[in-house]
Amino acid sequence: MIHIFCALPCEAQPIIQNFKLTELKQFDLFRIYQSKDKEIDLTITGIGKLNAASAVSYHHASLNTKASDIWLNIGVAGHADISIGEARLVNKITEEQTKSCWYPQIIFKAPCDSIALITLDKPSDDYQDALFDMEASGFYQMAIRLGTAELIHSLKIISDNAEQATSTVNADSVKKMMAKHVITIKNILDSLKPITLEIDSIISEPKEYKEFLERWHFTQSERVQLSRLLQQWNLRLPNDEITKHVIENTTGKSVLNVLREKINASEFVIHD
Repeated sequence: MIHIFCALPCEAQPIIQNFKLTELKQFDLFRIYQSKDKEIDLTITGIGKLNAASAVSYHHASLNTKASDIWLNIGVAGHADISIGEARLVNKITEEQTKSCWYPQIIFKAPCDSIALITLDKPSDDYQDALFDMEASGFYQMAIRLGTAELIHSLKIISDNAEQATSTVNADSVKKMMAKHVITIKNILDSLKPITLEIDSIISEPKEYKEFLERWHFTQSERVQLSRLLQQWNLRLPNDEITKHVIENTTGKSVLNVLREKINASEFVIHD
């Protein structure tokens, strides 16, 4: 399934129309829309990172999402000098208040450039060489608990910059900007779909999981990390025999560190 999150109705409307989504009236905390085949759904989160995080959690509980699903946060953002109406995929999210950072894993050929983003608690005209928004950190930190890093992304359309401030932005202009990038959204989704199939094939329980538990001790939280890392290894390095890289380690923690380092250093390729 594909899960899309927009802060505002004007951001969501062109997507709702293009994918022919219908509102699900049984949910009243957040407005949720879904396609007839139930393959695509969209939730309007409202403004702010707390609303975004709450909407993701509510969406998951309402629709019973899976780890191999696609999660996409779409909306407008500001930037110092990128032209109004251009699209950017986010490759780093920083929460201004806490300085926490997340790094979305862009392992596909994106239809637009990627850039860092800062999530603010309130609007600002102190533009920088990074995107400004108010939702991405809340969306991402909740979605990463429920999904898979390679399938969780934020796409932002530039609505304001140092020359054209937020005072020029209105619902109609946002709708027009979003409508022009429906094809960009479709391209991203088409690029992510093969990855969902790869992940779905290995998501149940990695083949090495029981072997690792027998060989090394892992705490309960480390077992969760182990399962996810083994899934990522089988996705990214299916032809690389995993045991030879960790056989000399004596603790579960050190095994996790080795797996994490090797995965982060790998290049991703979709295998036939």
